[in-house]
Amino acid sequence: MLEKGSNPGGNARLTAAVGLLVLAPVAVEVTTILFGVHTFMSLHVFVGLALIPAVLLKLATTGWRFARYYTRSRAYVALGPPQIVMRLLAPLFVAATVALFGSGVAMGFLHGSALQIMRRVHGPASAIWLALFGLHVLVYSTRALKRAAGDVLPETRTQARGAAARICLLAVVVVCGLALGAAAFPAQHRWTNLPQDEHERGEG
Repeated sequence: MLEKGSNPGGNARLTAAVGLLVLAPVAVEVTTILFGVHTFMSLHVFVGLALIPAVLLKLATTGWRFARYYTRSRAYVALGPPQIVMRLLAPLFVAATVALFGSGVAMGFLHGSALQIMRRVHGPASAIWLALFGLHVLVYSTRALKRAAGDVLPETRTQARGAAARICLLAVVVVCGLALGAAAFPAQHRWTNLPQDEHERGEG
């Protein structure tokens, strides 16, 4: 019997769905890097900012599962522990996430040496984050597809309560992300006009 207020199945479905939700935007970000981030800086900034609400939700849902498991919630313990390798990598993934998105936002507001520091952080953080993200996709993609589909298929929607609320929350995250990216357009010159050689001088 589930503890009052526990919904591990719903949390698992939400975690899976938001993980799938960020796949396409991350692919766009990688494309802008491969084809010249300075050429596509406007798109890179828009997508990066639009990702923030989804990334925060992903951190919240996975953090909730970790917290409930390690505080010995019977419902979450019954699901079993996260994979050991992924458990060990989780702190690094969280740190890389904070460093990546934090430095990306900060570059739109800082100048001089502080800006150079953020640029030095952003590059390595993006490489580490993408590597760990790719590993998560390899490990969890099949399971995520099955879990996320549970809230869409009529025969499985009722197996974890709150399907409608989860779908609405995902829609809110998408809308908030697009609104955040669009709201930053008037200030995009702070990112798009970053001097291309400033980072190189800082490393020289």
